[in-house]
Amino acid sequence: MNQVLVFLTKKHLYLGIIRYLLGITMLPYALTKIFRTQFVLTGFALTQSQSLESVPGTTLAWAFLGQSAWFQVLLGFLELIPAILLLFRRTTLLGATLMLPVTLNVFLINYALNLWVGTKVIASALLILNILVLVFEWTKIKSLLMVIINRGVPFKLTKIETSINIVLIAVVGYLALTPLIEYRNQRNELTGDWLNKQPVEWLLEKEESADSTLASRDLKVYFGAYGKYDESGASSYIHDVSYAVDTIKRTITLKYDESNVVNCKYEMLSDSELKIDRIDSSKNTAVSQYFRKRIINGDHNDE
Repeated sequence: MNQVLVFLTKKHLYLGIIRYLLGITMLPYALTKIFRTQFVLTGFALTQSQSLESVPGTTLAWAFLGQSAWFQVLLGFLELIPAILLLFRRTTLLGATLMLPVTLNVFLINYALNLWVGTKVIASALLILNILVLVFEWTKIKSLLMVIINRGVPFKLTKIETSINIVLIAVVGYLALTPLIEYRNQRNELTGDWLNKQPVEWLLEKEESADSTLASRDLKVYFGAYGKYDESGASSYIHDVSYAVDTIKRTITLKYDESNVVNCKYEMLSDSELKIDRIDSSKNTAVSQYFRKRIINGDHNDE
C-alpha cells in the first residue's frame, strides 16, 4: 500500500500522463494538416456569390488558413515534431518548448476569430496541458534562462549601452508611430469609422440636372483613408481613384487620372444623407447626386 502511495506521489507519473495526453492529441491534428484534410471548404461555401461583409468569420478563417498548401503542410510538421518529442522523457522539455508557440497560436486564433465553441474548448485544454508540462520542468527552464541571460557574467559599459538603447528605441518608435497615427486619423464624415471595421458605403438614390430627375442607376461610392476613392455600379467598377476633401469649404476633388479631374461641392443634408454637386464633363452640365449612407458591418458587433 505504501509503495502505491509513493508511486502516486511521483512527479514523473503526472508529467508522463500530461505529456502523453498532449503529444498523442496533437498527432492527429498534425497529420490532418500534412495530408491537407483539415482546412477544407465545401463547394457551396467556395462558390457562394456574396460580399465579404456577409461571409461568416469561420468560413473566412478556414479559407485563409487553407489557402496555401505548403504552409498548411508546414504547420502540420511544426505540430508533429514537438508531439513526437513529448513522448520521450529525454526530449520532453524540448518538445513542450517547441509546442508552446503552436498551442498558444491555436488558442489565440480560436478566440480572436471567434471560431466554434468545441474548438475553443480543445484549444484551451491543449494550452493548459502544454503549460503544465513546462511547470513540471520549471527547474530545468530556470537554469536554462540563467544561461540565456548570461546571469553572473560581468559586462562593461552597461549604463552607456542602456542609454543608447533607450534613445534608439525612442527615435525608431517616433519615426514608426508618426505615420501610423496619421493613418488612424484619416477619418471624416465621408469615410466612416473604417478603423473599427465600419466604413461607409454611399448608395445613389437619385440624380438631378436642370430641375429634372435623371434615369435611376445603380451606383455606390466609397471614400477611404489616404484619399482612396472607389465607385461600384451594375456594369462598371472604378478602383483606386484619388480624392481630396476640404471639410471646411465642403469641396471634393476627384482625380480619375491626370487628364480627368472633377471638382465637386458636397453637403450633408442629414447624418445619413449626402448631396454631391459635380459637372458632367461629357455634357458640360451640372449634376446633383443624392446618396444614402449605409454603415458596412453596422449590424455586426465585435466579441
